[in-house]
Amino acid sequence: ATMVTATGLAMASHVFITPVGVTASTSGSDLWPASNLIQGPGVGFAAAEPHLQTLSGAAGYWVTSAPGGFPSDYVAVAGTPVLIFDLGSDMNLGQVHTWGYDASNTNGVSQFSLRFATEAEGPAGFGSAVPYNPDFSMIREQSAMQTSDFSQLVTARYVEFTALDNFFVAPGTEVPDRGGDRIGFGEISFSAVPEPSSSLLLGLGGLALALRRRK
Repeated sequence: ATMVTATGLAMASHVFITPVGVTASTSGSDLWPASNLIQGPGVGFAAAEPHLQTLSGAAGYWVTSAPGGFPSDYVAVAGTPVLIFDLGSDMNLGQVHTWGYDASNTNGVSQFSLRFATEAEGPAGFGSAVPYNPDFSMIREQSAMQTSDFSQLVTARYVEFTALDNFFVAPGTEVPDRGGDRIGFGEISFSAVPEPSSSLLLGLGGLALALRRRK
């Protein structure tokens, strides 16, 4: 049956695991804080399908400063910012869900990588017990949930998120072409490996009983 955890909201076939804390390597200069990324189902995004993002701007996005000013490429000027998410305890993870930044500019994260650490290791242990280090892409979309599947089961409490790039393009080569001098996105959550629902288990049990009766 579907399980509810202290940090998750039970859904039809999976659990949203929303971080309970976040730190950012850019926290001293961010325009809007990283805490906006972990507002969770019912606040940061709708609890009901299709889980559209519900907050934006200063209330809903994390975004850095613009150290190079416009027009410039944030990553080229300042490097890749790193966020560390605390899930509260070790969790089984099979997916990451992200929501984008304002699609009318190019500040949104376009590519990111993840590393993991268990509760026993602490946030200094990324890549040790869990060497899995996937890269994922995002599209320039601000409201829809974007889901990326892990290629293996991960058990971890801490997740390191490195924002590898944004959608910066040289001015004049794309419309709209403003932005790119910052980097940010709207929300993040995770899912445990989906478990069979009670109804599915009951259905399979009924099918097995019917087959036995036919025999």
